[in-house]
Amino acid sequence: LPRVGLELEIPSKLNEMMFFADGPHENYSDRSYSAHAGVYEGSVSDSSTYVAPQEQGNRINMRWLVLAEPDEKGRWQVPKFDEDLKHSFRGAVADKQGVMIAASSQELPQFSVSRHTDITLFSARHVNELKDDQERIFVRIDAAQRGLGSGSCGPQTLEQYKVNGGRYSLSFSVKACGYVTSSNTE
Repeated sequence: LPRVGLELEIPSKLNEMMFFADGPHENYSDRSYSAHAGVYEGSVSDSSTYVAPQEQGNRINMRWLVLAEPDEKGRWQVPKFDEDLKHSFRGAVADKQGVMIAASSQELPQFSVSRHTDITLFSARHVNELKDDQERIFVRIDAAQRGLGSGSCGPQTLEQYKVNGGRYSLSFSVKACGYVTSSNTE
C-alpha cells in the first residue's frame, strides 16, 4: 500500500499554513534525518510539483496544522514562543480565519497539502498535465505512508518502511478558528 489515511477537502482560500511537525522541508519515514520538530510556516503554493507527478510535501510527526486565509499583513510569521506556549499560539492565530487539525493520540500522524488529489497525481504522466484545483485544497492525514525507495532510480523500499496490511490507528480533531458565529458572540 502507498499510504493509510484520509484525504480532506478545504476551501482554496485557506492557503497559508503553520504547523508543528518535523520540517521545515518534506520528509518521510525513510528520509527524515535532516528534519527536526518545530513550528514552521508556508503556503500551499510553496509545495513543489515534481516533473514526474508523485507523492510530495509530506511531513511526519504532526502535532498540529493550521490552514488559514492570507491577510493584509503579508506572509504569516512563526511567533517567538515563550514560557506560555498556549498564549503564544493563540496570539499567532488570533486574527486568522481557517481550520486547525490536531493530533489527539500518542501516535503522531503525517500530513501533506496539495492542489491535486492523489488520483490526479497518479493519473498524470507529466507535470504539464496537472491543473491546480482553484476551488479546493487537499489535506492528507496519514497513519502510515510507504517510504520513498522505489526501484525507479535505486533500491526498493526497505521492509521496515513498507506499509503492509494490518490495523492502523489515526486520531485527530478538526476545529474552525477565527470565525465569529452567533453561538460565540453572546
